[in-house]
Amino acid sequence: MLKPGIVATLVACALALGLAPLAQAEETLSITEAGFSPDLTGVPANAFGRGVIGSTTGPVPSPITHVNVYGPAGTTLNLEGTGVCSAEKLKNMGPEACPADSKAGFGGGEGTYEIGGEIVNEPYTLDFFLADNKPGHISVLIFLKGSTPVSIELVFTATVVTGPAPYGLGFSLNVPLIKVLPEASDASAKTAYITLGAKNVAYYKKIHGKRVLEHVKGIITPKTCKGSWPVETQITFEDGSTVTAKRSVPCRKSK
Repeated sequence: MLKPGIVATLVACALALGLAPLAQAEETLSITEAGFSPDLTGVPANAFGRGVIGSTTGPVPSPITHVNVYGPAGTTLNLEGTGVCSAEKLKNMGPEACPADSKAGFGGGEGTYEIGGEIVNEPYTLDFFLADNKPGHISVLIFLKGSTPVSIELVFTATVVTGPAPYGLGFSLNVPLIKVLPEASDASAKTAYITLGAKNVAYYKKIHGKRVLEHVKGIITPKTCKGSWPVETQITFEDGSTVTAKRSVPCRKSK
């Protein structure tokens, strides 16, 4: 095994000679859509995003192993009235086992893998459920399902985190490697879209002794807007590479 110092010397020599180092797998990430609905300041909203993942050197991207997504500073969560679901129920019985008030979002996209020199694409869906709704401990269960041409069902967990400035609340998750078939490569994603939020979920709350129908606030947008809010997505792949995509999403001041 080459020592780090020797590797650095070889790279420096290659650059000095105008030669490129040996090519390595390189993935690309493009955020094609992102924002809040509504895009007003200080209101309950759904967050949405859509992205495309590719490879500049191979027929399919390297499998994803970790994802960080950061929203703008000032974003808050109000989960009063929400329920929670357990990973065991979700694994054994599917999304139908989770309470309606634990629903936190949905998504999907197209996955891809290689088998016998042939590229196979497979659509997948995502369902998000709250696993813990306590402030400071919020986590989300993600149920991934694919059905054609191969049946796949996986459950993994995302944790709510706070990103570095100028970002605020976001989520972080480790993605398990997906072996579709013994003879196939690990599956990766070509496209992905998500919508997160619970502003359409309602619950009853006692106010002055009376049951009143309230709506879960969920994600609340920042109170200030200077024309746009920053968002960022970081994806780490099985080959060790990491790509980052940044975008400014439009915002409007509430009247």
